Amino acid sequence: MQEALYQEPELLLKSDDFTSLEVETVNWLLQRDDLGMSELELWRRLVEWGIGQLQTTLEPEVAKWSDEEFAALEKILCPCIPYIRWRHIPAAEFEKQVSIYKRLLPPELHDPDISGSSVFYTSPTYSTVASRIQSVLINPDQAARIASWIDRLDITPLENSDNKLYKSWHIPYQFKLIVRGSRDQKFLQHTLTSNQAIVIIKPSNSTEILGGYNPLSWSKKSISSNKEPQNTAPLKDSFVFSLGSDEKNDILSRVIDPKDSIYCNVYCSPVFGKGDLFPKGHFEIGQPCGCKQTSYEKPLRQSADQFIIEEFEVFQVIKKEY
Repeated sequence: MQEALYQEPELLLKSDDFTSLEVETVNWLLQRDDLGMSELELWRRLVEWGIGQLQTTLEPEVAKWSDEEFAALEKILCPCIPYIRWRHIPAAEFEKQVSIYKRLLPPELHDPDISGSSVFYTSPTYSTVASRIQSVLINPDQAARIASWIDRLDITPLENSDNKLYKSWHIPYQFKLIVRGSRDQKFLQHTLTSNQAIVIIKPSNSTEILGGYNPLSWSKKSISSNKEPQNTAPLKDSFVFSLGSDEKNDILSRVIDPKDSIYCNVYCSPVFGKGDLFPKGHFEIGQPCGCKQTSYEKPLRQSADQFIIEEFEVFQVIKKEY
C-alpha cells in the first residue's frame, strides 16, 4: 500500500483522509515533481485541507469570511504556499479562481498592476520552479529536453535567449500520463488515437531510459500510420531517443524516411521504424523489445540485442495555453 501511494500520490491527495494529514506530509506531497494534478487542483485541495484544520466552519462564500477567519487560514497555509507552482497556473485561471483568496497570498506573489489585472509569481521563488510530470521514469529536466526536441530547438534554438533548449520551468507542453506498465499493464494501438504521444521505456537490469515521439495519432487499423487518410507531413518530426544524466549524454535520433517512422497493427503495440524501438507483441512489462538502428539516424544502444521491458509509460502531448 505504501509503495502504491509513493507511485500514485494523487490517491492520497484525492482521498477523504487528506484533511487529516500533518502539514509536513502535505508539504512532502506538494514538493513532488511527479504529481498528475494541475496546480489549480492542488491549490483547491490545499485550501480544503487548510479549512479542515480550523476549529470553526467557514461560510461557503469566500467574500463572507471574517478578518479573523482569513488570518487563521493564512497562518495555516503559510508554510505550504511556496510549494504550489504558481507559474504553471494560466493567468486567466489565476484571476478567475485564485485571486479571491489574495488575502491568503504573500504580496510578492500577487501584485495588481496599473490595469487592474494581476502580475504574479514575479519572485524567483515562484517563477523558476519546475513543471511537474507524472512519471516514475523521467524528471522535469528530461521532459524539458524532450519538449525541446519536439519543437526542434536542437536545430533552431530559442531566439533572444541564452538557453538553447527549454528549461524545466518553461515546458510548453503538458505530458498527460495515459498508460504505465506497472499500473495499467499493456499499451494497445487503440489506447491513444488522438494527439501527439511520447513512449518512455526502461530496460531491465539497466539505467537506460529509451523512448520515441509520434507526432500523429496511432491508428486502430492494421496498416502503417503513414498510409492513413490524414495529414502525414508531421511524420518527418518523429524521433527516438536515449536519455542520459544531462543533455550531453542524450542520444537524439530523427527519422530518415517519414514513411518508415511509425507502424502499428492489431498484433503488436505501436512501434518506431522497422526495428529502432520494436516490442515483440505489445508494450508490456516482461516483453522483449528490439532496438536496432534501421529507420532512424542513430543507434540508441551499443548492443542491437533485444532487451526486456522493466517499465514503460505513454504520455499524450498537449500544448499548454498560457
